[in-house]
Amino acid sequence: MGAKKKLKNLGTALVIIAVCFFVFMQIVPSIKSSSPKFSKSSSKNTFEPAFQKEGIGYFSNDLGDTIAEFQIELAESNREIQIGMMWRKSMSKNMGMLFLMPEEKIQSFWMKNTYVPLDIIYINSERRVVSIIDNAKPMSENPLPSMEPANFILEVSGGTCAKLGIQPGNLWRWKRN
Repeated sequence: MGAKKKLKNLGTALVIIAVCFFVFMQIVPSIKSSSPKFSKSSSKNTFEPAFQKEGIGYFSNDLGDTIAEFQIELAESNREIQIGMMWRKSMSKNMGMLFLMPEEKIQSFWMKNTYVPLDIIYINSERRVVSIIDNAKPMSENPLPSMEPANFILEVSGGTCAKLGIQPGNLWRWKRN
């Protein structure tokens, strides 16, 4: 009987330790020194990822004239690519998120959990714009495919391409900070 009771007590202690560890792991990220940015536009405080300037990019026409310049955040890892612009409630006009895809192919994005309209610019390996989705509808899960193979995708504020004259055939250049 004594061994069964000790085993039961050990099991209970392990469950309590596991629960404490789980709670600890849930709390630690929220108390890190770099606290998340919260949206002030909402009546509730909701998480909104902060923009991280990781580079600069610009579009030019065939004459080499610069059409537009953007501060860019990079999405390189699978996780960064999957999350993209999700949960962002605002976007500066000179900001963009550049997705670096592992291979050039027909790409398709969606607007799941994305609160702002976006222009989605598909760019091929020769750094030419191959297609643009104008003012993609927020929160939509409809696929938004490129018209030709692409391996770079730039998301900018909705309406930017029409306003600045960015169009298929334009050249894209960028560099990391």
